[in-house]
Amino acid sequence: MRKVTLLSTLIIAATISTSFAAEEAQQQKPQAVPVQVAEVTADTTTITQNLPGRVVAIRTAEVRARVDGILEKRIFTEGEDVKKGQPLFQIDDRVMKANVAAAKADLSTARAQQKLNQQTLKRYADLLKQGAVSQQEYDTYVAQNQQGEAMVEQARAQLNKAQISLDYATVEAPISGRIGRALVTEGALVSASAATHLATIEQLDEVYVDFTRSATEINKLRELFAGSDATDSSSQQVEILFNDGTPYEHPGKLEFSSLSVNPDTGSVLLRATVKNPAHKLLPGMFVRVKAPVADSQTLLQVPQKAVQVTAQGAMVKVVKDGKLAMQPVELGPMMGQGWVIKSGLKAGDQVIVSNTQFLQPGTPVQVLPNKPQATHTQK
Repeated sequence: MRKVTLLSTLIIAATISTSFAAEEAQQQKPQAVPVQVAEVTADTTTITQNLPGRVVAIRTAEVRARVDGILEKRIFTEGEDVKKGQPLFQIDDRVMKANVAAAKADLSTARAQQKLNQQTLKRYADLLKQGAVSQQEYDTYVAQNQQGEAMVEQARAQLNKAQISLDYATVEAPISGRIGRALVTEGALVSASAATHLATIEQLDEVYVDFTRSATEINKLRELFAGSDATDSSSQQVEILFNDGTPYEHPGKLEFSSLSVNPDTGSVLLRATVKNPAHKLLPGMFVRVKAPVADSQTLLQVPQKAVQVTAQGAMVKVVKDGKLAMQPVELGPMMGQGWVIKSGLKAGDQVIVSNTQFLQPGTPVQVLPNKPQATHTQK
């Protein structure tokens, strides 16, 4: 009886010991950490580069005085759109009107004298046929008649000149566009010889964006646009970004405006034409130009937050055999919100994008469903 009781006690003790060992082993086994991942995919992408640019009005006209006089009044509202030929300033025109009246009187006098010369020449022509006057006297009146015709033309030219000066007293807009502030106030003396600057008009419905590229990159850019990928006009488009990174809604069409290299910087000035119907781009504004720098290629990309740049180089955290692993990579350029990966990854790899800065390599991880996709910039 004692033997049976002792045996039962040993069996119960062994069972309890095994249960505690299993529970302890389970507690020591690390738990899988849930993580979010993005799958690395390969897309055909045109490599671009963000370059600083500056907005320039596509057409600018400086309104200047063309006659001397006192500025009487301003006829426009500063900062509004004006039409070509619209009156802008009025210069005191009393002297010009008097000059026009005097020129008209001189023209009338010249015409009256010419009419008299014609009548005298006709009479001398009849007398010459009758032999009552000499040929020399007749030739003299022929010359006087021609001189009278010249005086009429001269008087007419003086009248036109006086009328032009009178027209210039009303300063009109040379082009349509948006006019800035008046640079001269009423009562100021303006001068034609000094070409007094009165105001500036700029056309803003379409603007230029100027930016520079190194001379060594220009040929590559020309080849890119002349290649097979440049079969439509969209291949010559560049994207315009505001300084805060916000994209502008209208693309720019690239133009090669400079034919020489700046000897100080070794760069070439490039120009893009951009539609600006809402006048969001103003002359002098600094913007960013996203311009192509290489032909379309199949590239691997990962989100920016998946990359860690350390003293040993760029690293990404990947899921390998259910565990977190550090993978060194070679980075290419930034494309939108992601990095181009030159080497170190392949399509289909899972890179961790959730916050795992406190996790060590080898930590078991659990991939969460509905994982976000890597960001791609396609052209």
